[in-house]
Amino acid sequence: MNAAAWRTLLLTLVIALAAGFAGAKLGVMGAKPVAGGQDTVRQSVDTMLRRDFQLTADQKQKIQAIDERFAREHNLIWADIDINNGKLASAVATDMSLSPDARASIQGIEQGIGRLHTASIVYILDVRQVLTPEQRTHFDEHVILALMRTPP
Repeated sequence: MNAAAWRTLLLTLVIALAAGFAGAKLGVMGAKPVAGGQDTVRQSVDTMLRRDFQLTADQKQKIQAIDERFAREHNLIWADIDINNGKLASAVATDMSLSPDARASIQGIEQGIGRLHTASIVYILDVRQVLTPEQRTHFDEHVILALMRTPP
C-alpha cells in the first residue's frame, strides 16, 4: 500500500472513530436525535397531550417521569447505534468489503433500531396507563392513526 492510501485509510479511521465518539457523547449528554426532521415519539405524544387533553397535576408529574426515563433510554440506544455506525465505517474502510466486522456492526445497528421501536411502544403504553379510561379511548385513536402513518 502506498503512502497516499495509508493517509486515506488513517483519515477515514479517525473520522469514523470521531463520529462514533461524538454520537456516544451526545447520547450520554442527553441530546435527542431526530431522524429526517420528524418529531420524536416523545415530542409527538407531548404535543398531543397538551393540545387535546386536560391532564391533572398528578398525571403531568407521572408523565414527566415517564418522559425522562424514555429520553435516557432513547439516547443510550442512539449512542449504541452511533458507535456501531462508527465501527461499520472503520470496518469497511479497512478492507472496503462487507467483512465479518462490518456485518456485526450492521447487525448492531439493526438491533438498536429494533430497541428504539420497542422503547417507543413501551413509552406509549406507559403514558396510556396514566390516563383515565375516557382519555385512553381518545389517546388510542390518535396513536393508532399515527402508527399507521409512520413507524415509532
